[in-house]
Amino acid sequence: MQIMTGKDELRRALAAKQASPVHGRGFRTGIDALDALAPTGVFQGGAVHELLWPRRPTFPKSFALLLAKAAQNNGGAIAWSDPERELHLPALSAIGINLGHLILLRCSGRADQLWALAECLRCSGVGATVAFIQSLNQIEARRLQLAAERGGGVGIFMRPYIPGASAPYAAATRWLIQPAPGSEDVQRWSVELLHGHGGQIDRVLLLEVDRETHTMRPSTSLADRPAAPATARATG
Repeated sequence: MQIMTGKDELRRALAAKQASPVHGRGFRTGIDALDALAPTGVFQGGAVHELLWPRRPTFPKSFALLLAKAAQNNGGAIAWSDPERELHLPALSAIGINLGHLILLRCSGRADQLWALAECLRCSGVGATVAFIQSLNQIEARRLQLAAERGGGVGIFMRPYIPGASAPYAAATRWLIQPAPGSEDVQRWSVELLHGHGGQIDRVLLLEVDRETHTMRPSTSLADRPAAPATARATG
């Protein structure tokens, strides 16, 4: 594991990763019901995927971990922006992420974070770049998308769900992740594809995470049901 706090050390770390480029430009999560929602049944490589969630204390780290682990199977490192030191490393190890190929970004401000994310996305040796991003304007979103296209890996960005807001699409897919009733042993998420040309936008899938093993699977309760009518859709 490498912890990056400065630009020079990140440049050196990424230069070393270039020798191990990402193989392939798409990936599957291994959860068939989830993959079926994505366009052509595959999460596109060389692209950005956004995870939106309501403004609540919890946000979908487990879903981001699932995508990052699946993307890492194509090869390459995982870069994760963790300025608040909130990432629980044992959880990553428990689901099979190789901590030896993990880059933690500890940026001091928003501008430095966006710079670091673009650098990681452009690096052909980084399979997935993960971050919580409060908001993006059109230029920033486009810059990150182009960086992902150049590097071949994926950007996985967690952003707040803002009903009624609109913004130009710069992500290949955009998912609404909402907490669902769980139990002492299981955490549940409702997953819906909001944007993704050719994907199953009218479907909702209930996923559950085992709190002990951190493994994710479809829930037999309410799984793969039609989406309920919503008062407003998030488009940005």
